[in-house]
Amino acid sequence: MLHQNRLSEEFVVHELHADDDGEPLTEQQLWEALTRTFQSPRYQPPMLPEVATDLLAMAGRADVEVAQLVKLLEKDALLAGRVLKLCNSPLYGNAEPVRSLKAAVVRMGLAELRDVVMEASLSFRVFKTTGYSEAVDRVRLHSTAVAHLARTITRFTSFEAEYAFLCGLLHDVGYSAALVALGDAPKGAKLRPVVDLWPALAGLHETVSGSVATLWKLPAEVGMVLRLHHTLKVGDVVHPVAAIVSLAEAIAIEHGFGLVPKPKKVGGNEVASLLFGPHRIDEPAFSSVLTAKAALGLDKEQFERVQAACVKCLEQMSVA
Repeated sequence: MLHQNRLSEEFVVHELHADDDGEPLTEQQLWEALTRTFQSPRYQPPMLPEVATDLLAMAGRADVEVAQLVKLLEKDALLAGRVLKLCNSPLYGNAEPVRSLKAAVVRMGLAELRDVVMEASLSFRVFKTTGYSEAVDRVRLHSTAVAHLARTITRFTSFEAEYAFLCGLLHDVGYSAALVALGDAPKGAKLRPVVDLWPALAGLHETVSGSVATLWKLPAEVGMVLRLHHTLKVGDVVHPVAAIVSLAEAIAIEHGFGLVPKPKKVGGNEVASLLFGPHRIDEPAFSSVLTAKAALGLDKEQFERVQAACVKCLEQMSVA
């Protein structure tokens, strides 16, 4: 779906300006607007840096050498600097500082290096917009928290979850892709208030996330989890990585790293975020959390240990 063609000769996203009645868009209206936008010859889909794309392709190989990875990272000095900075953050558990790309590659290994490069790419390179920048920044913060919590949770499960971090990082990428497209209006155009977009985006973001996964040629399992991280199931079976992401999201929300910020206290009253209004679009259903815990085999005592580890992870994220 996220592609360029010549079916339309004008960029139509500005049609989402605030209307007279101020009603939120329906899913159908937003889907039609997004479809027209993605089909416009002016539309430029969000693309990963070349280094990230090449690294994703390498991640499935067993014959990759350290020198190859260092040479690849050196192609993008700014991204390499971000990778070194992340590698030295408390989130990656490095007590001794890493001062060279070679040392970083050796210490992390290929899978973790892939995750760090993806985190660095999404934090400053991929999603840029002037129209809805505050909303995109909030999605980025939330997604980064969910990614690190997902990695933490995997330590308490018996499942093979190589892509847990990546799925957590990208689980809401559909929001970012849509907001960037919708915010790229002609100069002077009045954008639809972002608070009016959230309900429809909530209903469509899994589908758009799946489209981004296809565009970026992500592993098939990642695309699958992005498409079902709220429903959790493939047929009647809960996907363990989707369960990990759902649980990570619930814990992130509980501790203030949700997509929707917690209401602020003003004069003894709670005031909802102006950006999100009353919407709780990212909050997993209680039944989904229970399903995720059961699928991961976490009893009450185990889940308490999970929560304690996740709180420590979020503290490290705040420091970083």
